[in-house]
Amino acid sequence: MEREQPVIGIMTLSLPRERTDLAERFHQAAVEGLSASNADVVAHEGLVFTSEAAVQAARDIEARGADCILYLLGTWVFSPTVVSAVRTVSVPSGIWAESEPASFSLTAGGIVHGSLEELGIDHRFFYGSPKEKRTLKEIGTFARAAHAVTGLDGSTMGLIGGRVMGMYTTEVDTSQIKALFGVEIEHVDSLEQYLRAERADADAVAETRSMLGAEFGTINVDEQRLEKSIRVYHSLRGIIKNRGYDFAAVKCQGAMIDNYACSCLAGSLINDEGTVLACESDVNAALTMQILKLVSGAGPVLFGDVNHVDRDEGMLRIVNCGSMPSLMANSRKEVDLGPQYDYMGEAGGATTVMCCKPGPVTVARLSRIEGEYVMLIAEGEAVEQPKKRFKEAREHWPHMFVSVDGAPDTLIQNLRSNHLHACYGRFAPELLDVCDLLDILPITV
Repeated sequence: MEREQPVIGIMTLSLPRERTDLAERFHQAAVEGLSASNADVVAHEGLVFTSEAAVQAARDIEARGADCILYLLGTWVFSPTVVSAVRTVSVPSGIWAESEPASFSLTAGGIVHGSLEELGIDHRFFYGSPKEKRTLKEIGTFARAAHAVTGLDGSTMGLIGGRVMGMYTTEVDTSQIKALFGVEIEHVDSLEQYLRAERADADAVAETRSMLGAEFGTINVDEQRLEKSIRVYHSLRGIIKNRGYDFAAVKCQGAMIDNYACSCLAGSLINDEGTVLACESDVNAALTMQILKLVSGAGPVLFGDVNHVDRDEGMLRIVNCGSMPSLMANSRKEVDLGPQYDYMGEAGGATTVMCCKPGPVTVARLSRIEGEYVMLIAEGEAVEQPKKRFKEAREHWPHMFVSVDGAPDTLIQNLRSNHLHACYGRFAPELLDVCDLLDILPITV
């Protein structure tokens, strides 16, 4: 899966009377340093001297798809030049002062940073040489967070089916979601999901069945139920593609799982393809997963139930009824397909049986406390366990075991949902920046 990089906009400000040679050198070094650190750079050519030029440059950079704009203070500058530019665009802004004494860049940083704060204008303040790894890392973290925020803004989420089993924490105020995240939520009835499944192209269904046989491990599902699970995959995939949804959540219980087939296999395959699909109509899950996808730059992202926390070992067990992405296993050959438990629904279907591969992970969850959003954030290491351990919870369901870095009791006391979400890699700093940009309270473990 190709990694999606943030796009960083750059303009460098100066005054004609100052050391413009140092400003030009700062600009070139910043472009080269950020380009070499896994970011796409959109730079304004030439130094910016006036407020009018800064405003036009900011608009041009935003129009070129920048997720954020860095205002490089090449020398001492007048505050209105930066303030006017920052006010004219909607993407996150950062001011960057260089650690070159002859430039008086930090002097400019102090006045610009203070001016923006006096006016209540959100921004980040960076200081350091563009040749310093620490500085580039801080800016990269901010850029990935900005990429997540701008990626959400203007996106559309598909909500396929209605409320599931009285889960308050899966439901949202759609106006709040639009105001805070910029996400539009569109509802699709389960009837369309069913009709699309019934009308799925026979050749496409056969091709998917052949792929499962070739790439996955043991298949212990009867062919009729497996075929219906495949049809649900093509149904959901078609709804998301044809309606242009950026990500989605599906009800599954009890309409489809009782009367046709579960969405477990579909969820696994669609998340494998890089499109976030949450279960149980959980909008907060889908939002969390999309944020994790955007900050990580790739995916896939896991949807699961918090099942157990070993307080002595600090081990978190996440279990799911079958939608964990198969690409989170060491190999698809280690992913078996088993039958969904009868108690889950009369129609049943296929579920993945796997343990997620070892590696560093980030765990997160958006929740609300009296209507205000918070984000639970934890990092740790996924630990591979033998499938025989699955019997301790559910033998035919996928598992992820995470050795959490922080205090288990902090994690437990801040669980505000039955669902947690995870991606590979350590992205807690990015999530903290996302929370800062969106004015969400972060809760770290």
